[in-house]
Parts: sequence; structure tokens; C-alpha cells
Amino acid sequence: MKQRRTLVLAAAAAAAAALAGCSVTSSGTGEAPSAPARSSSPAPAATQFGDAAPGVTASTIRIGVAYPDYASLAQYGLNINQGSYPDAYSTLIAKINAAGGVNGRKIVPVYAKYSLLNPALTTQTCVQLTDDAKVFAVLGVFESNTQALCYTQAHKTAVVGSAISNSDYALAKAPWFAIDHGSDDAASAVDTLYASGQLAGKKVALIALQQDETSMQQSAIPELKAKGITPVTTAVITAPPSDATALGSQVAVAVQKFQAAGANTVLIVGGVAAEYPAVEARTTYRPELMFTSAQEADGANSSGRVSPSVFKGALAADVASDFNDPAQQACLQAMEAAHSSLQGKLTDPSLVKAGQPTYASSVENACTELALFTDIAGKAGKDLNYSTFQQAGLTLGKVHVPGHSADANYTPQTPYGDLPFALYAYSPSSSQFVQQAS
Repeated sequence: MKQRRTLVLAAAAAAAAALAGCSVTSSGTGEAPSAPARSSSPAPAATQFGDAAPGVTASTIRIGVAYPDYASLAQYGLNINQGSYPDAYSTLIAKINAAGGVNGRKIVPVYAKYSLLNPALTTQTCVQLTDDAKVFAVLGVFESNTQALCYTQAHKTAVVGSAISNSDYALAKAPWFAIDHGSDDAASAVDTLYASGQLAGKKVALIALQQDETSMQQSAIPELKAKGITPVTTAVITAPPSDATALGSQVAVAVQKFQAAGANTVLIVGGVAAEYPAVEARTTYRPELMFTSAQEADGANSSGRVSPSVFKGALAADVASDFNDPAQQACLQAMEAAHSSLQGKLTDPSLVKAGQPTYASSVENACTELALFTDIAGKAGKDLNYSTFQQAGLTLGKVHVPGHSADANYTPQTPYGDLPFALYAYSPSSSQFVQQAS
């Protein structure tokens, strides 16, 4: 599956847990209030952004590439290796430039890694790429929409990547395109899980971090109720992922609450997947686990903190992907040609044993985001600025995004591409969540 946010949030939570010793001593969960109707907001008009064109000259386009600093987690015993993001982007950018660039302009990348442990350093990365480097757009895999909003809202810089929810998109002060609908993806996930036949008749409990509360309340719960399923209980974890003690304590209370309510299925919404399975593993409670994000589920599984028995029978939903897609394979082949040490190592991350390097992950992300960026910038024409870039993206229509089995569709209502979802099931043999045939 695509590695949009895989392991980023899970790694941060796991590192914090390692630092704090994973103690569970106090209680506190929040009950989700009644869910309001699912919201829908149109994309901002292209004219909103005017003719600003930072980083654009007659011959070049300067872009920023933000990527997670996984190496900093090694001190906590977390060895996550998704390959070199700068190498992946540089290799593919060189290929684009050799073919003439974008409407004759060569892409000039500026790289900046962001901290998974220190929010202040993450903000510094944002400032480095926007105020200092003055890039036209930032491409990257962000750990949260708050991080993406530092670029699109606070610093009025275009973003290609992260996840776009309706509520966050309304705050953007610069163009923003992605392949992920953010918190609103939960409704599509529920639809996919329900279609598997495994949700009907179940006593369902839901859990989410506070940052994913909107996703649970406005997306997941309304879809469940529309299918005749009223949750038996819910929990909102208010502790920040960086506070391992409070986080573990609140999740532990949620586990007890779910068991007392008789829930036989727990729907894990968003980033709490990094913590819930590990806490449940320390109890005898074993409901069926379902995840609104297969990426988050795989991230928790790959962290090495959870016994495989916890994931037995687990299901997840996510955007349908295709590792063998010819466009993505072309990117992987270019990477192997440029870096002989990677020969034979760029294998499907979903089939790599948990805890082992997934060198192809960085190439997948670079391939996807650069393809989307060049498609939009190419359509914007020689007069490249935020107005033409926005208009081009919102009228791009159906376009193939590398690594996916179906075309995305970019319209004024779908700046996230509206890719179809697929069901993923935990495979004991591979210890991974594997996409199921439709």
C-alpha cells in the first residue's frame, strides 16, 4: 500500500513510550458527543491566491521536500529504514529534468527533514523551506494536518502531499493537492469494512485521538449509523502522543470500558492505531480489530511492540494500491539504475517482514508526489503561479497516479483525487495487512 503516513505517527508514539517506560498508571477518556452531519466544503476559488510565484524563474522551479527524521528514533531502539528520501527525489527529479523539466523549467529541490519528537524543530523545518528557501511548493509525508497547515495556512506555501480534510482545506491560503482525504476518509473506510460483511450485527466501539475526533464524529459514526450500527461506546484520547504515560493510561481505561460494554469489535480511527493494539495486548480482551487506515494498522504492526495474536482476524481499509503499476515500476527501476547498492532491494513494502528495511517506501512517495506535481504544473503552462497552479489542479480531471490500480479524479470538489478504497486483511503468514481482491 502507499506509504502516505505509514509509521510516522506510530514511530513517534513508540519512541515516546520507550522514553517514558510505557507505564500505565492514571485514567481518563473522553466520551464522543453526538456526531453532527458529515460536512462538505468546496475548494477555494483559484483567484484567491493571486499571481504569487515563489521559487519560480524563467528556467527553474524550486520545490521543498520535507521528510521524517527516522534516524533520531534509533536511540529508543526503533530502527525504521524507508530508504533515502533525498536520494529517491533527486533520482526522479534528475529523470524529469533530463526529459526537459516542466514546460522547460528544471526542478530544483531543497531538502529538509522534520523531527518526530520535537514540534518546535518541525516548525523550524516549515520556516526553513518557506521563509528561508522560498520554495514554490512543498512535497512530503507529514505526520499530521497541523504540520501541513504550517505551510498552506501560516506561510501561504503550496503543498502536494499530506492529507486533505474538508475542514483543514478551508483554512488553506495556498494551493493544496494530495491523494488522501484526511479525516473524511473514515466514511469510505467504514463503507469498505461494511461491504466485507464483518460489521453487520456487531457490537462496535470506536476510539480516536483528539486530533482524529472529527474523523470519528463527522465521518465514521454517521456512516455506521446509516448502515444501522449504533456504537455501544466511544473513547477520545486527549493525551498527546508525546506523553506516553498519559496516552497509555487513557487507552488502558478505554480497553476496560469497551470490554465492560460488551463490544466485540473495536473500530480504531486514525493515529490511535499506534497505541491501542499494544495496550490491548497486555489484557485478555480480544475483540475483532478494524482500522480506518491500513497504513496506520501496518505501522502499529511494524513497530514490533505488539504480539501478532492481537491482529488475528483484523481488517483495515485504505486506498487501493498496485505495487506493480508500470508507472511506479519505472520509478523503482530508475532508482536501481542510479544506485547499484539497491539492486533487488526495492521490494513491495507490504510483503517485507516486520522490522526490516522497506527501501521502496521513499521511492513510492517520491514517485507519486512528483508525478502529481508535474501533472499540475505542466497543465498550468509557462505562466506558473499560484492562480494557474490551483486552476490546473482543480481541472486536472482523471489522471493516473503511480502505484494505484485506478485513476484519481481532481475536480473543484476533490483536490484529494478521490481514489477508490480496498479491503486489507491481516495475514499471519506475512505478518502484514494484505490488500484483498475486489
